[in-house]
Amino acid sequence: MSSTPRAAAAALVRMRASAILPRVVSDATSGDRQRTDAGELERRLTAYLERRIPLWVQALEADDAERAKAIQRLLRTDAEAGENIPPVVLLGTVAIGYRLIESEIRTHASEYGYSAEALWTEMDLLRRTVGEMRRRLVDGESVA
Repeated sequence: MSSTPRAAAAALVRMRASAILPRVVSDATSGDRQRTDAGELERRLTAYLERRIPLWVQALEADDAERAKAIQRLLRTDAEAGENIPPVVLLGTVAIGYRLIESEIRTHASEYGYSAEALWTEMDLLRRTVGEMRRRLVDGESVA
């Protein structure tokens, strides 16, 4: 059992990542099965998520003093992926990931000693913080 809901949420995502990742890729590419490059898109999304999930977990478990730097690393990975994956696909993939993570939290939270609401609160706080930092970067504001 983890000492805080934040640490528990990070542990849950870390442990369930191998189940979440293929489901996210499958859902994200389900409409593209007819495309000739669907396999290539699946490969790129898988590679992206394999880089992103550990950074996401690091940002989730980071203390308040380190969280901004962890989120900046995450956003750099997103920007790099945007060079090879259409932005709408990236955003959709991330949204699907949140939905599946929420489902995993609802199913497994008690195994980590907290309610699903407590763990989702930590996830949602990070989700909103990442979104705000992304918006500020797009708008040319400082995110440090």
